[in-house]
Amino acid sequence: MQTSESYIGFPPLPDPPDMVKALLNDPPDVRWRVVRQLFRIKDRQYREDLIQALQPYLYEVDDFRVKYRLTLALQALHRPLNVKNYVLVKEKGAFKPTEVETFGFEKIGESAIPNFFPVVDFHIHPKTPDLKFFVDMHEAGVTHGVILATDTDPKDVERPEIRNMLKDAYSGTIQSSHMPFESLLKHIKAGLHSPTHVSNQDVADWVRDYPDILIGFGSVNLSKDRAYVERTLEELERMDMRGIKLLPHTQFFNPSDNENVPLVFDYCRRTGSIILSHSGCGSGPFEIPELSQNANPNLWEPILAKNPDVPLVLAHFGSYGKEIPGIWLFEALQLGKKYQNVYADLAAVDWLLDRENVVQEIRKTIGFDRILFGSNYPHSLATDVNLAYIISSIKANTNLTPKEKRKVLGENAARLLSIA
Repeated sequence: MQTSESYIGFPPLPDPPDMVKALLNDPPDVRWRVVRQLFRIKDRQYREDLIQALQPYLYEVDDFRVKYRLTLALQALHRPLNVKNYVLVKEKGAFKPTEVETFGFEKIGESAIPNFFPVVDFHIHPKTPDLKFFVDMHEAGVTHGVILATDTDPKDVERPEIRNMLKDAYSGTIQSSHMPFESLLKHIKAGLHSPTHVSNQDVADWVRDYPDILIGFGSVNLSKDRAYVERTLEELERMDMRGIKLLPHTQFFNPSDNENVPLVFDYCRRTGSIILSHSGCGSGPFEIPELSQNANPNLWEPILAKNPDVPLVLAHFGSYGKEIPGIWLFEALQLGKKYQNVYADLAAVDWLLDRENVVQEIRKTIGFDRILFGSNYPHSLATDVNLAYIISSIKANTNLTPKEKRKVLGENAARLLSIA
């Protein structure tokens, strides 16, 4: 099978029948492994043959997770990626051919980025083809990226306690007057395991292929029973994950009273792992503040009082929300002021640094030693704002000192992640 010249150092692609077999029979939590390989196929006839082979199964498989995997595969085959003037080097990332020629395979990486200093994107959802993803990182000057899994389950909303919690939260909202609760549940279900969902195994696969630049954070759903949580934590340890992504609003748990939260903190203390927890409103139905109350940073205070040595990163700085931008920023700032193990990332809320009064409050409370750059990639692309633009805006920000900019863009994250 002819493969694109844009991929260097990768093993040969499997034969088409083996690809079809894997897409149908791999465990459901292996979402992206073969899909990522499909973008390397150069020969048009091979793509068309695979489309013909896979199309009938799309209507025959019962497991929705496998169906979504087939959907992603067909999309990749119908829309092959064409990125000019870059090659993707296994383990290293994307580079211009001239950079590969100049530095060679062994030394390419940090040396290919002018005026090198660590730039760490602490909040990435790896939902785009490898070549596109790493080209965007290279053009932005990002040297390392933290990629995140999301352990969410649409079946959770069928559990009576969660269904009732959502129903109570939704009643009385403006939206409830024109959208029935059952319609809301359908929207929530669709978002909890979308076609671009990323599993723990997916993250482990990406990190295995690019160990020089990617750091993996797995995820565990704390609304499940204790046996599930313990089993998942064991899995994350086997996968050598560096942290755990939690989503209180879509995993339907209250951090202040959930019985599995102490398990996670004990695990992180033992393994040296980091917790990254969504804070602020969510996307889709969770733009409704009443449905995202579990993501209020204040709910972490009881467990933080007992665990001052486990790093907790508040994703989105408690501030994401279309209806109320900056919804729980004050709470995040005060939590960071009180607990030295609290950090915050700027994913989807980098606009906070454009507000001089917010910058002053950060200096007075949490301080700039614990603020981390995060892009929320690739969701920022939906607003036509690319990764390079976000980073260049921070570099040009007149509210920050040069030292503060270096800390935010990479030095803080490099220290937290022990990146040399």
